[in-house]
Amino acid sequence: MSISDQLITQRRAEPAKMREEMRQVLTEKEQQTLGINMGAGSDHPRAWVGPPFIYDLLGAMQFQLLIDLGMRENHKFLDVGCGSLRLGRLAINYLLENRYFGLEPNVDILNRGCEMHFGADIEKSQVIAKKKATFAYNTDFDFSLTGGPVDFVFAQSIASHTGPAMTLKLLKAIADVSHDDTVSMVTYIRCGMPSKSNTEEGWFYPECVTYTDQAFGAFARQAGLHAYRTVWPATNIREDGLVTTQHPTILTKRPWKPRLNQRMTASLFEGIQKIN
Repeated sequence: MSISDQLITQRRAEPAKMREEMRQVLTEKEQQTLGINMGAGSDHPRAWVGPPFIYDLLGAMQFQLLIDLGMRENHKFLDVGCGSLRLGRLAINYLLENRYFGLEPNVDILNRGCEMHFGADIEKSQVIAKKKATFAYNTDFDFSLTGGPVDFVFAQSIASHTGPAMTLKLLKAIADVSHDDTVSMVTYIRCGMPSKSNTEEGWFYPECVTYTDQAFGAFARQAGLHAYRTVWPATNIREDGLVTTQHPTILTKRPWKPRLNQRMTASLFEGIQKIN
């Protein structure tokens, strides 16, 4: 485990401390601009998608995972639920033209995030225009914006809010835009007890739902995907004690295992387990 991973894991149960650390190094104006004092799900580009005081960290961790998995600038990438471009601000700049595809039903949050990061909304941003990033706005997991298969997919904090039918629909849609070597990451909140695994249908936000690895693995199997759980630093915990850190699960059409260099450089690959 890297030093940064150790530090994050040590702070897994101290969100108040992490928020306070940010307050100590930011001016009052910066705190207001960045929404540091808001709760997750609040009407702010950074808070809407999760704890605002670790917005930068979570985006960087997602991006680093993609790099660890082998994403290069020439690859095509689908960002499902791209929100306020927490990950997108890094991926868009990294990828070549016509390689980034973002799906987000909340157009307002997306535009406000684009303004925050790139100085203008989606339609007016020179960065978006230069990179020829493509966006779609729907809740049906319609990934036709990609125009065909992509190389990498990241669906962060989607299956933590979807019932079984919507979760399966998401995974089937991912399978439809995957070729044999596509690597996808979908996060969900794990629970150990089958009695806690969600069975209610619908969309739950800002509330969260949990699934056992067995339940999520079964959804992936129905979608024709192999599923592998990873180890992920526990950065999120609610005031009621529920750990809401969403561990990325790797999904592929063909059996997959991390290469030697990946196991040596990324601690999350040390605990890879197949769950279906």
